[in-house]
Amino acid sequence: MSTGKIIALVGGGLLVLIAVLVVIALVIVFAVRAVSAGSGPTAEEQATSLVTDYMSALEGGEVATALELMPMSSSQDATELSEEAYAAALEAAPVADITVHEPVLDGEDPMDGSVTVDYTVGGEATSAEFSVADYDQDETWELVPSIATATLPATLNGLGVTLNGVELEDEARIRLLPGAYQAALSSSYFTLSSEDPLLITSSVPEVTWPEPMLNDDGLTAFRGAVQEAAELCLAQKTLEAGCGIGTLPSTSSDGWTMTDGTVERTMPEDTQRAIDTMEPTPSGDEPTYVQGDVVGSIDTTMECTKDGQTGICEMWLGGGMSIPNVDMADPELPVTWS
Repeated sequence: MSTGKIIALVGGGLLVLIAVLVVIALVIVFAVRAVSAGSGPTAEEQATSLVTDYMSALEGGEVATALELMPMSSSQDATELSEEAYAAALEAAPVADITVHEPVLDGEDPMDGSVTVDYTVGGEATSAEFSVADYDQDETWELVPSIATATLPATLNGLGVTLNGVELEDEARIRLLPGAYQAALSSSYFTLSSEDPLLITSSVPEVTWPEPMLNDDGLTAFRGAVQEAAELCLAQKTLEAGCGIGTLPSTSSDGWTMTDGTVERTMPEDTQRAIDTMEPTPSGDEPTYVQGDVVGSIDTTMECTKDGQTGICEMWLGGGMSIPNVDMADPELPVTWS
């Protein structure tokens, strides 16, 4: 065989061998890619895992993990409590009896979907729907932030509201995890109308805040301030006295002239009892401004003259004091009348 033929045969064999090796390499690459593409969790599995992990963190009282798995978005402007406050809420009303349902994803090549969960909070059955998404379609799904919030009402302004021990600003918007929260006031004169904890079960809570009311110290301070103001008004000898008491006329309908500076005003037992038992009400828009009830009538006499005669005139029904209002936020406890 000639040398040319031998070289041709060898060259042809090498080409065949190279072609075979290329085919084998491509098959291996495609096989590796196929295995890699199919080895990760599916969208449904990821969605289920995300929600399960979050609910498990709540169930286990793992506050830091729960907050990390469900962070607030930049548009969700709310105050977060301390981890200790959330832990206390979950301890007081634990999350339990969790059932995670099959995810519902939108379309054949989904970018978002939802997962429904049934569970209990402090024994109360509830459910929630969590949103999941893969908007950039990188095959990594995430929980869409969905947080529960509540806003302190203006009826509690200025009273130092605390929630599980954390003091809050007036009308603050607060982030809440499931659980039970104990509201209280740091004000020395006020308490809340109910000591029942606020139970938060869902991401859209309906929070009924208790109303503010004076505590025993507040009632004593209010009644004492009203009593002191009333006594100052009663001590006035002039026709005009204050406290909502109408100014006495200088002359009577039958011709007697009142002598200014001689007026005597006294408080009958019924009026004194009204002050001693008064149950005031905080104002709706300014709760530290507290309003009482009508104090009642007073007895009024004064010296009077007519045609050279001097006598003691008595005002029929005596007049009366109006409604006292006390600013409990002012250390002086000033009283105004309406």
